[in-house]
Amino acid sequence: MNIFDSLFLYIYLMPSGLYKRLGINIVHLRAILMAKLTMDNRRPAAFQQMRHSKEKKELNKATLKTMLASFFMGLLFLFAFGIGHDLTTKLTLFFSMFIFMLAATLITDFTSVLIDIRDNLIILPKPVNDSTFLTARLLHIAIHVNKMALPMAFPAMIAVILISGFWTLIPFLFFLLLATMVSIFLINAVYILILKITTPSKFQSIISYIQIGFAILIYGGYQLVPRIMENSVMKDISISSVQYIRFFPPFWFAEACNSLSCFTFGPNAWISTGLAVFVPLGSIYLVMKYFAPAFNQKLGLINSSTVESNKIIKKKQGFNPAYSRIEKLATMLTKDRREYMGFVFAWKMMGRSREFKLKVYPAFGYVIVLLAMLLLKSGSQLFSDFADMTSKGKSLFLMILYFSSFILITAIAQLSYSDKSKAGWIFLTAPLVNPGNVIVGAVKAAMIQFYTPVILIFTIAGTLIVGPGILPNLLLGCFNVLSICSLIAYFNLRELPFSVATSEAAKGRTVIRSMITLIIPAAFGFFQWLIFDYLWIVAIFATLSIIATWMVLGSIRNLGWERLGSYSRNNAQGPN
Repeated sequence: MNIFDSLFLYIYLMPSGLYKRLGINIVHLRAILMAKLTMDNRRPAAFQQMRHSKEKKELNKATLKTMLASFFMGLLFLFAFGIGHDLTTKLTLFFSMFIFMLAATLITDFTSVLIDIRDNLIILPKPVNDSTFLTARLLHIAIHVNKMALPMAFPAMIAVILISGFWTLIPFLFFLLLATMVSIFLINAVYILILKITTPSKFQSIISYIQIGFAILIYGGYQLVPRIMENSVMKDISISSVQYIRFFPPFWFAEACNSLSCFTFGPNAWISTGLAVFVPLGSIYLVMKYFAPAFNQKLGLINSSTVESNKIIKKKQGFNPAYSRIEKLATMLTKDRREYMGFVFAWKMMGRSREFKLKVYPAFGYVIVLLAMLLLKSGSQLFSDFADMTSKGKSLFLMILYFSSFILITAIAQLSYSDKSKAGWIFLTAPLVNPGNVIVGAVKAAMIQFYTPVILIFTIAGTLIVGPGILPNLLLGCFNVLSICSLIAYFNLRELPFSVATSEAAKGRTVIRSMITLIIPAAFGFFQWLIFDYLWIVAIFATLSIIATWMVLGSIRNLGWERLGSYSRNNAQGPN
């Protein structure tokens, strides 16, 4: 355990006399909590799961990294204290972000702990009484919440002292505790809602999508918040004048905190103070009385979800239209059965692999954030620049077009990696002379699944805003992206799809290689900007780009066993 875990453990075990009177075994309680906190320190947090590597030597500092990430998130919240003139406005924005981000962070980061039912298998058979078992679980959750909430709120504590004085910190800390209770209520409400509308077997899949959305939200906040701060209107806003704001819980905390700090209470302030105190306490009562038992009942179903899903699979073994469409698409786009197999296999794995989704899907959000940044900066002028294709409009169009290549580059970079990589032995048993056939099928699947939607969106939006005249440049840009990604696949993708352990992802990556991956699309975009208005040159280079993509894919198809990194390292030979 680290110093923070030891400190929290000491604080929560201080009322040991009370625990003993409640029938709790202190020795057992301490041992269970120490084991849980040690495991937390070795479990990668949601922030680390989004990364491209999972080095074992880093996992003994997971708690410290999570707290540090929470602290930097708290620094982002400081923008709330730059909006408006009154303390109520500033605190309303802060409590809004704090409640939402704490709930989202706990959902994404602590779900693996909450739904871990191994406690029932490991601890309950031991001589541990029910009171000790339940208390250990509750204290573990409380410690984890504190490790997230305190670093997240620490920058705001300093800001409150600087803006309003030290005495304001006392009510601020009190309402911070109540806001944390509201976050816990929201977490339980989300869990119950998810388990109510879906099966327990899909619970973790939905949580994965929440994690993806959370990653996009963090990136978007980091990029957009400073730009919003530049708006002078935001500096003069008063939240109290907003209609129906009194139905908003963060406003209750803010107004009550402001009233207690200066000891001025009007009728509305009394109402807000009452709501700020009793609603969180009532929400915790609902959690303990109704939500927690219902969640525990649903939790037990997760363990048996594998059996249920197997039954469902057996019932649905007949015709599947979705798979039929995939197979038809693979037949049209692939050259032979080996390439066909790589296409279908990669397509299904990309749709099923939770690890793959966590690392690739946020790229879609990053492109959306870029569009939002451009809209904030240019406003309505952006559409007129696009429609008239001014010099600025051309630059923005090409920047968005080539930046979208980040989606496909990320997908191709993750095609080889899987947490279940040992299943890749099946490729060695197949009569493959050139494994490149399988690889090129997987690359085509990634192109269709991740870049075809982008092409369709660009085509529809470009035709509606600019007109058919944009299509030649759009064709050149899209095939330039495909040729770039094909080249990246040729030089970097020297493994069969989903056959390499995720821990190997960082090996072989260099700063120079990453920089080249970023520079090449920028260079292509700059060259297209130079020839943008010369449509006959654009048409020639579009044709060359199509040919180049076809030739590079053909080169990937011809890759032999000796060119594959992991198999050549293991002296694996393909069949003759």
